[in-house]
Amino acid sequence: MRPFIPLLSLLVAATGLEIPSFAPPSFEPSTIENDGLLTGVGRYDVRKTMAWLDPGSQNLNSYFFLLWLTLVDGRKYHVTLAPNFFRDQTTGIFVLNDLQNLSAPALAGTAFAPGVGRSDSVYLESAIQNLTSPAGGDNYTDIYYTSDFAGVIVDVHFSPTGKNLYVGGSGGVTIAPSPASGDDYRRLIPGYSWYWGNPTMRVDGTINVEGEDVAIDYDQSFAFFERQSGTFSIPGGHVGFWLYLSNGVMVHCWTLAPTLEGTLGKPAWATLWHPNGLHEVVEVDANSTVSDTWVSPYSGLTYFSKFFLSLSTRNASFNIEQSARFSEATPSGGYFGYNITEAYGQGTGTWEGEDITFFGHVEQLSFL
Repeated sequence: MRPFIPLLSLLVAATGLEIPSFAPPSFEPSTIENDGLLTGVGRYDVRKTMAWLDPGSQNLNSYFFLLWLTLVDGRKYHVTLAPNFFRDQTTGIFVLNDLQNLSAPALAGTAFAPGVGRSDSVYLESAIQNLTSPAGGDNYTDIYYTSDFAGVIVDVHFSPTGKNLYVGGSGGVTIAPSPASGDDYRRLIPGYSWYWGNPTMRVDGTINVEGEDVAIDYDQSFAFFERQSGTFSIPGGHVGFWLYLSNGVMVHCWTLAPTLEGTLGKPAWATLWHPNGLHEVVEVDANSTVSDTWVSPYSGLTYFSKFFLSLSTRNASFNIEQSARFSEATPSGGYFGYNITEAYGQGTGTWEGEDITFFGHVEQLSFL
């Protein structure tokens, strides 16, 4: 397997930061026979969850894409796409980080917009973005996304490869009960959501940032896709990390309730995904910290730019920098929305005593 961060093919951004190659590892297309379903205790066929559209004010139906793109002209971008169905509406997050100029504010926006969905196939059509899968398919092998929002036009096709990532090992997680879920443990753990992803989605298509459609370099780009549905209440805000290590391991981490003093709350855990499908779920150590605050001129919320993540049970630690500092998405396009930061990040660390590098994504929902 080719590692995610080779020593060559680096882009030096305006800030002097070296952006690595985004050439993905080579895996077979994902199928029900090889995606990890049959080897994991308590796992489920993800294809059967793709079209769920649970009604209600608390149930989340999220499709979340993180793209690390190289265009055929050599430009690199990190894009966050989140076409969701929540609070009985279609919602969306869109963020584009220009990796040629990391000091520039992101092209970004959020919205609760009019739209429709279907429960028999992947189909979300809204005023800001559309997500579909071919009728008669399995709702997963081919996924299409289009949008014209926040000054960027996107037209892309996704296809999964390799093993899926099942958050928590089996593909479900509980953070906190919502007011709607109550405390009845007999039916399902309160606050439970189905939560899984594919770390090595292939992506092709075009992106239009400066008035011209430019093709994505298929061999130098990839995406992470995750699907979450159910009840997902987040008390106190959170910081999330999606890190691709130079040894091929991916770290999917949630930490709750960061403070201005630099501490993190509980629960805080990481799901470690190995290319062969091995999953490990480990605790985030109490000495993990957040630092280097900045205040959004738009929302007045406080965010962080530097993070130390310690996973001592795996003899691992990571110094993470949110490289695209000003990456807050706020209500846009005249729609009601919310404030959240989705941003490119990278850094250095150790894994079992060996030095590693990584790149990835940092998400912050701030209550500060």
